[in-house]
Amino acid sequence: MARSRRSPPGAPRSRVPRSQAPLPPSPQPVVTLALLRAADASNSDAYYAGIVDALNDGARRYAVNTPLRLAHFLAQIGHESGFRALEENGRYSAPRMREIFGCRGGPARYDRALDDCRLDAEGRPDRLRPKLWLEADSYAGNPERLLSYVYANRLGNGDEASGDGFRYRGRGLIQLTGKDNYADFTAAHNARNSLDPRDFVAEPELLMSELKYAIESAFYYWDARTVNPLADQDDLEQVTRAINGGLNGLEDRGARLASIKKVLGI
Repeated sequence: MARSRRSPPGAPRSRVPRSQAPLPPSPQPVVTLALLRAADASNSDAYYAGIVDALNDGARRYAVNTPLRLAHFLAQIGHESGFRALEENGRYSAPRMREIFGCRGGPARYDRALDDCRLDAEGRPDRLRPKLWLEADSYAGNPERLLSYVYANRLGNGDEASGDGFRYRGRGLIQLTGKDNYADFTAAHNARNSLDPRDFVAEPELLMSELKYAIESAFYYWDARTVNPLADQDDLEQVTRAINGGLNGLEDRGARLASIKKVLGI
C-alpha cells in the first residue's frame, strides 16, 4: 500500500486546493529577430541584432512585459519609424506647411483648392498661424524658422525667438517633441538608469546620435501615455489613438500586429 505523504513537523498547511493554487508567473516575452522581422521586414538581420538588447532592456524597464503589450508596442513602432531613429524634417513647401500647421482644427480644415483654411462661423478663413500666409517666404523651406514658429509657446517651449521649437523638434522611434517632453524623459531615464545620468534638455541631439536613447524614448512615450492597459485589452484603435492622436495608418498597424501575434502564438 502506498504511504500518504505528510508535511514535515511545523510546516504550514495550505488552505488552497491544488486545482486552485495560483500558477507561477509567466516569463516576460523576449524580443527576437523573428518578432522584429514580423513587425517590419525592411531592415537587415544585422541591424536588428544590433538593437535587440536595447529593446529587451527597455521592455523590462518600462513593463512592456506580456505578449500583448509587446505585440502592440512592436506593431506601433514598426509603423511609426521602422525601428529607425527619425528626426522631424520641417522642410515644407508653402502650401504643405499651411496644410500641416496653418489651420485651426488641423489638416482636415485646409482647402487645397484655395490654399487656405475653411471658413469659420464669421465667414473668414480659420487660420491658426497667419504668418504662414503673410510671411510665407520666411518659413517655406526653412525648418529652423518654421518649427520655432509652429511649436512656440507650447509643449514647454519658449517663444519663437527662443528657437525651442526647432531645438526640441521630434526625434526618436516615436518622435519626442517639445521641451517638457525632453525634460520628462530625462527624469524617467535617470530614475531607471542611475549609472547613466543624462540631460536630454541640454543634449536633445542624443536621441539621434545614440540609438539606445531613441529606443528608450519610445518606451518612455508609451509609458507616459499609459498604453499598457490599452494593449492588455487588445484594443488596436485605442492604442493607435494614444500613440498617433488619431487613427492614421490603422490598417498597416493592424497588419503588423497580426504578423507579430502569429509569431508569438497569440
